[in-house]
Amino acid sequence: MNRYRFRLDSVLRARRAQEELARQELAQANRRLRTAMEAHRREAQRYSELSTSIGVLEGLEFHRERATAELAAATVEAARLTVDAAAAEAAAAYTAWTDAARLVAALERLDERRRAEHRAEELRHEVAVADDLTGARVAAELAAGHARQGRVEARA
Repeated sequence: MNRYRFRLDSVLRARRAQEELARQELAQANRRLRTAMEAHRREAQRYSELSTSIGVLEGLEFHRERATAELAAATVEAARLTVDAAAAEAAAAYTAWTDAARLVAALERLDERRRAEHRAEELRHEVAVADDLTGARVAAELAAGHARQGRVEARA
C-alpha cells in the first residue's frame, strides 16, 4: 500500500512557523513588561526617598524641591504608563500565540486522525490479502485432495 502523506502538511508547517513567531513575540513582550516594571519600581523607590526640608524655606529652595518632587512624580507616572502599555502588548501577544497554537493543535489532531485512518486502511488491506492467500491455499489443497482422491478411486 502507499505511504501516508498528510495533504495539509505544508499548511501545518506554515502554522507551526507562525506559532513560533508568535511565541518569540510573546517572549519579547514579556521581557519588555518586566523591564518596564523594574523601571517603575526604581522610579517609585527614588520618589519615595526624596528628602524634603522641614521648616521654613526660602522661595528658591522651595521651588527647587517642589520642581524636583513634581519631576520625580511625573517620571513615576510615565513609568506606570509604560508598564500599562507593555502589559497590554504582552496580553495581545499572548492572545496571538494562543490563537496560533490552537490552529496548530487543530491541524495536528486532523493529521493524527488521518494517520489512524490510513493505518486502519492498511490493516484492512493486509487482512484482505491474507484472506485471499489463505483462501487460495485452501482451494489449492482441496483441489489437490480431490485429485488424489480421484487417482485413488481410479486405481481401485
